[in-house]
Amino acid sequence: MDNNALQSDRVLFQRIARGDAQAFAGFYEAYAAKLALYVSRFLGSELWAEEIVHDTFLKLWSVRETIGDVEYPASFVYRMVANRTKDHLKRRSHEVKLQQHLLHHLQQANTNTTEAQVDYQIGEQLFRKAVQQLPAQRALVFRMRHEKGLSYEEIANELGLSKNTVRNLLNLALQNIRAYLAEHGDITGVLVLIIFSIFF
Repeated sequence: MDNNALQSDRVLFQRIARGDAQAFAGFYEAYAAKLALYVSRFLGSELWAEEIVHDTFLKLWSVRETIGDVEYPASFVYRMVANRTKDHLKRRSHEVKLQQHLLHHLQQANTNTTEAQVDYQIGEQLFRKAVQQLPAQRALVFRMRHEKGLSYEEIANELGLSKNTVRNLLNLALQNIRAYLAEHGDITGVLVLIIFSIFF
């Protein structure tokens, strides 16, 4: 990076630190696509890369008052993205282990059809309870997406929200459901949630 670009980024960070939304938008436009490409090389998924970059910029805005003295803004944001990518990969690794645990559990349960059916029913009930615990708007968006099969755009249009807001609400809903299922020890429900998070 040349000195002019570096100085420009420093000025943008100083303005962002003062709450300048226009400066934030300018920095986002300059780096979001580059960061998404960087992340997608590790994840092999443009969708997840965009999610991570979006979340990173939300975090950057939330801590904006602390970034005024950052010497190398681009490096600072790349490091934030790298840390979030590592967290994502760790979470995926954990979810793979959960899937393996479930498959082993189901193989054992399949020796007894009644037991397998009961396990499934318990898992389904807990999953539905987890959804019922969600705040009203998160529950509504989650059901529209996963029960009605609506796209982000369709949900956004119907509720008068932006697609990013819909995406954020779904992510928060998934986090809430994960926490509920983990607390209640339901491995079947966790796998259902993993499938949702991967394919939807």
